[in-house]
Amino acid sequence: MEKLIEKISMAKEREEVNLLCIPYAGGGASAYYAWKKRLNSKVGLYAVQLPGRENRIVDTPYESIHDMIPDLLEEMDVVVQKPYILFGHSMGAKVAYELEKAMALKAMGSVELIVSGSRAPHIPEPKPIGHLPDEAFLKELYRFEGTPVEVLQNKEIMKLFLPLLKTDFTMDEEYYDVSKKKVNCPITAFCGKHDVEANEEDMRQWKDYSDLFTMKVFDGNHFFIKSELIKVLDMINEIASKYLKS
Repeated sequence: MEKLIEKISMAKEREEVNLLCIPYAGGGASAYYAWKKRLNSKVGLYAVQLPGRENRIVDTPYESIHDMIPDLLEEMDVVVQKPYILFGHSMGAKVAYELEKAMALKAMGSVELIVSGSRAPHIPEPKPIGHLPDEAFLKELYRFEGTPVEVLQNKEIMKLFLPLLKTDFTMDEEYYDVSKKKVNCPITAFCGKHDVEANEEDMRQWKDYSDLFTMKVFDGNHFFIKSELIKVLDMINEIASKYLKS
C-alpha cells in the first residue's frame, strides 16, 4: 500500500521547517506539486495522498475524518524531524485540526496551523450534497468552481470519480464538533473574499480554537488557493519565515 504522506521537495539538507499540506474533498497530493517552485527553499514540502485517488486510486477511501488520523500519526515521523506547519484547505482544514490535536497529545504539535476555506468545526454544513442522487450531486458541484466544467461534463471521467467525490463530501459534511477544543499553536485562517462555502464570518470563528489567531482574506471564491496561488504562497513563506533560523 502506498504511503499517506508524500515528500514533494528534494533539498533536504537546506530545509529548516516542514510544511504538510492536506487536500480538499476529491483532491490529491498533486494539488500541491507546483508549490515547491515558489516556496522558500528552506521549507520542506509534504502532502497527504488519501486513498482512492491518483497513485492510490485502487485503495478504499476513508469514510470518516477520525478514521484517517491514526494512520497519519504512524507516518508523521518524517515530518516532525523539523518544526512543522500544518496546512489544510476545505475538508483538509478539518483533518489538519484533528491531526494537530492528536499530535499535541504526543507533545509533537506543529508550530502553526493554517486552516483554509473551511468553516470552524462547530458550524455545521448548511447545504450538504453528499447524500444526493448522482445527477443532483453533479449539479451542485458547479457551485464550488473547483472542478473544470469540461471535467464535470465528461461522463466517463465522472463515472469513475463520482463515488470518491460523494464519499469525500459526505465525510466532510458529517464532521461536526461543538467542543471548541483549543490547540496550543497559533492558527492562521485563509479565506476567499467571495467564498460562499466558508465566508469571512464563519472563518473568523476559528479564533475560538487558539489564543493566537490571524485571518488573511484573498480575492476569489472557494478555490482562491488556485486563482490567488502566488499571494497564498507568499503568505505561507511569510508565516514560515518566523520559524527559520535566519
